Amino acid sequence: MEQLGYIAAIASAASWAFATVMFDRIGKSINYAGITFLKGVFSIVMMVCLVIWSGGLTECNFADFLVLALSGIIGIAVGDTLFFRSLQDLGAKMQVLFFMLGQIVTMLLSFLLLGDVLSITEYLGALVLLSGVIVVIWGKQEDRPNKTRGIIGGLISMLCFSISSIMVKIAIGDIDIVTATFYRMVFGTASIMFVGLTSNKLISWVRPLRDIRLLMMFILNVFVLTVGGFMLSTLAIKNISVSIASVLSTTEPIFVLLFAFLINKEKAKPKEILGAAVTICGLLIMILYG
Repeated sequence: MEQLGYIAAIASAASWAFATVMFDRIGKSINYAGITFLKGVFSIVMMVCLVIWSGGLTECNFADFLVLALSGIIGIAVGDTLFFRSLQDLGAKMQVLFFMLGQIVTMLLSFLLLGDVLSITEYLGALVLLSGVIVVIWGKQEDRPNKTRGIIGGLISMLCFSISSIMVKIAIGDIDIVTATFYRMVFGTASIMFVGLTSNKLISWVRPLRDIRLLMMFILNVFVLTVGGFMLSTLAIKNISVSIASVLSTTEPIFVLLFAFLINKEKAKPKEILGAAVTICGLLIMILYG
């Protein structure tokens, strides 16, 4: 099942890259907290369909249920909200810096809390892979008026994602992917909805979706993020170590380049092509010789 875990982690990174590029555009019309809430609502609708199709939720003991619920609150209600605010402040290209840093933090927490230790070849592959990503994202970043706020929010959001990933690994056990993702989505969305209700901002969060084009774009992005970003990342964590899944997830900047070219027609620079090639070499080392 390790190969399935590798594929799921890489596909999850691609999904997050697509979502990051698209939410950067959507964020010009919808408030960052509104994106988290609306994303959660549409995700839950999709998850309910998956739960019915898969035959219902699997059994889950109370302790694991609480861990998954808390993981959803930390990773979705807090992490996603700060991520989208940081994305609005910094833009998609600089945001990948924090995503990469977040995966490194996850590796450290995985080692300290779960005892995850990689083989020598896996560490070598990780080093080559991270070197390629650094080549891609290295250089002067776009200056923005709320850059400091964006940096702080980005750092905290990545810490939330890392803690949430560790909690999922602890609780996942024999629980199927659909059930685990469903519980996380429900509690994460319920938490941010409570914030919207108590602050009387819920209506203003929903109002922009009266634009049908924006609504369709949002639904497509949520589908990609729910099935690709959340479910595949959970599948990866279930089948391989959190450390390896985190390293493979740092390939997101490579996919950002691809989607920036396909969606925005942005051409890749020579150093970005070189970085992508180095990253692929690192992936091959980890997958073939790890």
